Amino acid sequence: MQLINKIAVVTGGGRGIGRGITEKLLEAGARVLVAQRQALDADLAARPEATWLAVDLAEQEAPARIAQAVEERFGGVDILVNNAGIMFERGLDDMNEEEWERMMAVNLRAPVFLTRALLPAMRGRGGGSVINIGSIEGLGANPQHAAYCGSKAGVHGLTRALAVDLGADGIRCNAIAPGWIDSDLSQAYIEAQADPQQAR
Repeated sequence: MQLINKIAVVTGGGRGIGRGITEKLLEAGARVLVAQRQALDADLAARPEATWLAVDLAEQEAPARIAQAVEERFGGVDILVNNAGIMFERGLDDMNEEEWERMMAVNLRAPVFLTRALLPAMRGRGGGSVINIGSIEGLGANPQHAAYCGSKAGVHGLTRALAVDLGADGIRCNAIAPGWIDSDLSQAYIEAQADPQQAR
């Protein structure tokens, strides 16, 4: 088990892509703090090496709360997976500033400041790994996804910059750009379409 004695934080790690990431980290021997609004399901909650922090990533104090929780519960952190995200469809004519701000808060601001909040702990353990879940839409675009594409393009640019800045500290920074994944987020999107079968 490659990750014995390693500690990971996974935002949104109890559902969808995040759940798969959490499961793989646990299988590899890591202990995992899942930071998200929803409680863990019974199977994940029963795992002694997994713990949950109730937190809304849109709130500015969330990074500090997560950093404090992982220190108290596990004594540090080696791996951060910035996975939590939201998505909505809105043309620029119809989008309001509050919607834009929430998208940027969850999808881009939270990864920036959660990474910053965990840097002292990673440096104290001799390095670490930051994995940002971007999107294929950070590289291309779908119709009416200006806010989502903007936030995910920011994630990819951020990751490149952090890799340059943090490499000297032994902290690796990488981004993943998933396409369509069979997850709760994708299912909700499809079911909200005028013709879900055609959308699928």
